[in-house]
Amino acid sequence: MGIFGQNYMKAGPGIAKNAPKKKPFFRFWEIYFRKFWKLAALNFLTLIACLPIVTIGPAIAGMTKVLRNYVLEKNSFILHDFRKGFTENWKKSLPAGLIDVTVFISALCSVQVYTSFAENAENGGLVWYILCAVSLSAAFTVFMMNFYFFPMIVATDLDFRNCIKNSFLLVCLGLKKNIITLLLVAFTVAFTLLSLYIAPYLVFAVIPFWIISFLGFLIMFNSYPAIQKYVIEPFYKEQGRDNPEYDYLKPLVEDDSIFTDKGGEEKTVEPEKEKKGKVIS
Repeated sequence: MGIFGQNYMKAGPGIAKNAPKKKPFFRFWEIYFRKFWKLAALNFLTLIACLPIVTIGPAIAGMTKVLRNYVLEKNSFILHDFRKGFTENWKKSLPAGLIDVTVFISALCSVQVYTSFAENAENGGLVWYILCAVSLSAAFTVFMMNFYFFPMIVATDLDFRNCIKNSFLLVCLGLKKNIITLLLVAFTVAFTLLSLYIAPYLVFAVIPFWIISFLGFLIMFNSYPAIQKYVIEPFYKEQGRDNPEYDYLKPLVEDDSIFTDKGGEEKTVEPEKEKKGKVIS
């Protein structure tokens, strides 16, 4: 008998190597809960790296490096990969982070200014509301471009200009999915703010250990397949090579393999029954 009465001599069902891939919704939560504590540590590390403000871009690049491995279901050493993503991509991520901060502040100011002008306008202020809507649309477009920009600088060798161009094109190509991702992000932020309003003490758990990595993982999970489809895979097809991101999914050649994967083929091992009767020593 095992701990709490469980029999650990009995084999489990195992995981078949060629098992069908789960649907995205279930796969998302499976990976997320499997990496929950690592994501909490990644959240704290990213928050600390963002504190100087100017390092927000490189910090996001470092986090993206780790999240990309998680989405690809590869192993990742948080400190090593975060540092690598931070230091190797700071030249492109630093200006991107500063642009994001500038756009965010500009959007807040434009909403306040344009709505104030509209309320005080004699003709109803329709023009000011239109300008406010245009400013917000531009800000949301820049925000959605981040869905692709940071994963691209981590996963490819494209220069800053091409990363910007491809990010804008991918926003347009997958507009429906990007809007859904944007709404999910908005819902998560709204739910978090409501929770913090009801229970302010949760701020010590939610902000340092949850919200940043969760949103990053959500965005990466939804956006990275488009980067693979439209940027990474065409590059390798043009060179006549296979995408190395999928190497871990390829079966080993039988002659080269040391061990044989028997996932899903395990059989129950029954423990030997205790013999009754006298034992002669």
